[in-house]
Formats: sequence, structure tokens, C-alpha cells
Amino acid sequence: MMKFLLSSRFLLSLSLSSFLLIAGCNFSGLFVHLEDDPVFVDPTAQATPAGGAIAAGGPGAASFAKICASCHQGNGKGIPGVYPPLAGSAFANGDPSVPIRIVLQGFKGKIVRDGKEYNGLMAPWKDQMTDQDIADVLTYVRSSFGNTGAAITPEEVTAVREKTKTQLSGWDEASLQSPL
Repeated sequence: MMKFLLSSRFLLSLSLSSFLLIAGCNFSGLFVHLEDDPVFVDPTAQATPAGGAIAAGGPGAASFAKICASCHQGNGKGIPGVYPPLAGSAFANGDPSVPIRIVLQGFKGKIVRDGKEYNGLMAPWKDQMTDQDIADVLTYVRSSFGNTGAAITPEEVTAVREKTKTQLSGWDEASLQSPL
């Protein structure tokens, strides 16, 4: 029996059967290509401008594609269950200090948007981005994806950076409710 299992004919048959099984599964849809995945969004895809106070694009678009789109996606819709959408976000459209604080010190904890729970962790960018960079990317976000927020200036970012310099860890939803 052992001789049969080690014979080249048996090994060839086993290899061919395995190959056909895997190929058959692929044709029946067991393996899904990323482009077929309903949550996959190309992070390099251009955001669609949909009104807003500022024309979409500008210097913030490149920074968004490079830094933010990998989590929030190129269309601003986020990743279900992990990273919340920026499209239509009350945080993005409201008090400018809120998105500035989030970009500077990061975000942690659960957040519920449109009945969906997200529990991702956003890293702080205060040491990697200048005030101009932060202003540019947030202005882009606030004027893209259907958002209608006003532009953010580097001076606003500088003021928030100064007021929050003692914040050592990421914000949670409750702490962002308090005005600066």
C-alpha cells in the first residue's frame, strides 16, 4: 500500500485532481477578485466633487490620496465596521476644531454613524503633517464627497495645535463634544 501512495502515477493523479478542484472552485466563485468585492474601493480613485464651499481638488487632494484614502477610501465612504465615512460626516462638516483635533491627535473608540458601528483606530498626524498640510487636506474633505464645510486655514490648525498640545492620546467621541 505504501508503495502505491509513493508511486509517481498516484502523485500525478493527486496533483492533477487538486489542481482541477482548485480551478473548479475558482470558476464557481469561491475566490473573489478584489475588484469584485463590494467594499473594495481603489484608494487612488478620484473623489467626486459634489458642491461645497471650496472647489474640490487643490493641494489637499494629493495629500488625501496619499494619507487618508487607504482607510477612508478614495470616495470618502470608509470601510464598514472599521473606518467611518467622511462623506456627509457631521464631524467633517461641523465645528472646524473637531476634524483638526482628530487629525492632530488621532481617534480611538467606538463611533456610531447612520446606525452602523465603527471601531477603528486613527493614528495622530501632528508630527508628520504641517499646519498647512492639515488645513489643505481638511479643506479638501470639507468640500468633497457631498460635504459643505468651510475652508480651514493654517492659522486655525496652529491655534488648535497650541490649545491641545497636552492631549497625549487620541480623542473619543465624548471628548470631542466639548468645545475648545
